[in-house]
Amino acid sequence: MRFRLAALLLCVSGMVAPVAVGLLIESTMTHNPELTLAGSGLMVFCLVLVISQWIAASRAKCPLCVIPVLAPKTCMKHRCARPLFGSHRLRVALAILFKNRFRCPYCNESTVLEIRNTLHRGRQGNVRRGGGLGDVDVTANNR
Repeated sequence: MRFRLAALLLCVSGMVAPVAVGLLIESTMTHNPELTLAGSGLMVFCLVLVISQWIAASRAKCPLCVIPVLAPKTCMKHRCARPLFGSHRLRVALAILFKNRFRCPYCNESTVLEIRNTLHRGRQGNVRRGGGLGDVDVTANNR
């Protein structure tokens, strides 16, 4: 869920910022105070989107290398990592939203975003399937 939220916020903030700048340029050329107010409001909204995306992206980490894939980092990218319009984060965000999977630009590990039935190991080697009240314990024979 946090991957999709961070990806959606990144894409929306990338679309709102040029519209806000365009409105501000248009308002200065036409001397229209309503457009100035609308452009300023969109700039503030874009700032809120960027801050919330930064917070959400800091928790969305690659399961292998544990680097946030949607946060701006100065780490070295993998040699096979390809940017989209000059941005690795945009490629990851669009892959998360449209393909439900992404390839980490830092370690090149492909990750599928899916909810699966989790397995929990107890202290005695028992495996519990599920997560509700009606769990079924299955004994593991790997001692």
